[in-house]
Amino acid sequence: MKNSLSSESLQPRLQAVEALAAIAQGQWPPHDLKVLAVALDSVSVALSSAAAATAYNAFGGIVRVVDMLAHWRRAVLDAEQDADRYLRSARERHRLWLDDYGHSDAAADLRAAAEGLATLESTDQVADIARALSAVPLPIGIFAQPVKPDWAVKADLADPKEEPLVDLTVAFLKFQFDGQPAAEVHQLAAREVHDLEIEVRVSRWPQDKRELRLTPISVEPKSTYDFPSFQFEKPDGEAPYTMRQSGRAALLLPQGMHARAFEFKYTAEFIPERGDQPVAVVGHRTLIVDGADATKLQICGYPGLDKTLFALREALRRRPGVPQAETADALLVLAMLCNLAGRAVQDAEFKGRWDEAAFQRYVRAELRRHPLIGAELDEHAHAAGGITDLSLRGMPIELKAVDTLISSVDQCESFLAQTASYAVAKSKRTAILCVLDSSDKKTAPVPPEALLDIRTQAQGAVSICVLVIQGHLARPSALSR
Repeated sequence: MKNSLSSESLQPRLQAVEALAAIAQGQWPPHDLKVLAVALDSVSVALSSAAAATAYNAFGGIVRVVDMLAHWRRAVLDAEQDADRYLRSARERHRLWLDDYGHSDAAADLRAAAEGLATLESTDQVADIARALSAVPLPIGIFAQPVKPDWAVKADLADPKEEPLVDLTVAFLKFQFDGQPAAEVHQLAAREVHDLEIEVRVSRWPQDKRELRLTPISVEPKSTYDFPSFQFEKPDGEAPYTMRQSGRAALLLPQGMHARAFEFKYTAEFIPERGDQPVAVVGHRTLIVDGADATKLQICGYPGLDKTLFALREALRRRPGVPQAETADALLVLAMLCNLAGRAVQDAEFKGRWDEAAFQRYVRAELRRHPLIGAELDEHAHAAGGITDLSLRGMPIELKAVDTLISSVDQCESFLAQTASYAVAKSKRTAILCVLDSSDKKTAPVPPEALLDIRTQAQGAVSICVLVIQGHLARPSALSR
């Protein structure tokens, strides 16, 4: 058996360490982390050891997370609008990464190094995470290449022996829907047939196997989807093999506003089966598909706000350990408040200056009109030694009225800690902060959907949905004078 050390496995690893070291020093990485992550994925499928392949694939996944953290830090320092979108992406990518590698021994050191993501609040902590990851050792990439003399080959033909068990690696490199790369949560219209293309790479092919079969599995009822299985016959040439195939996929039923996305995993098996043949499946083999049609969901009646609410609901419902009923309550309240925010701009409902008490009475009346809220809405409930403005089944709804111009959700930062305190006291992971800006406007209002977003508090444990309602608007005719 002749072993060869691959420079292809060392180069991406060394460049990734250089990039992490630069981030640890507060600098922009010298290499494109997205490109490096793809290179690490490619290395993982060329290794003969399943443990080594899993380690490299896990490292590629965590490099993608750090890429989002680096963009977050730069966006915060440059005062970019909605800089926290990168942080939210990093946390969601990390959660999905843990789904794949949370119980893998090969990724144990990487999990420990990335623990700081759970408590990430400051950009200073990005350097600590990058430093810890750069110190994690990875296996050396070695390919096993059997080289036999002619006499040994002839002896094998005369007296064939059972093929020795060698770790096999099947890596999922790419999914595409209708020619577009699958997103982390892919929007797919229900009751329509879509093209699904898959790309896989196999480290080696057992001699006694006829085909590789890829099969979708899901907890969803089979009556709700029709996703294809794929069969690959052994290709010509030398391993590793990269193969592509297309099929037809369909979601047979659409989803409701509050329903979670469909989730599918593709499993790999060689045919005919042999129970003792180890097969490691790595890469992005999970598809998360949302079949709800955003264009047909009328949430609050204002298209821009509906679209933003549709995106926020995904961030809310993907949080681990949060009851679905709590997320549903948050979306119910947000729908009504967003309708109010849209009317405030369309009809100038909040004329003149408003104080907080008057604003609270107005919002209370609006929410009580909804039959799913009614008597469930509490006012002035005690929590954390203070008094909440409003709450729905324990979820706090904090209201503020200010007379200073608010053009960004980030300007509501000073109200977040108070709102989070009420949520923690009520054992809730969700809260709503609604701020009325009744400053005297001298310019046109901003699109109301630009003043709706999510912020986190309590080390990321509490999600606060922040909405700014624009009041005291200038008459359009007065702006042209």
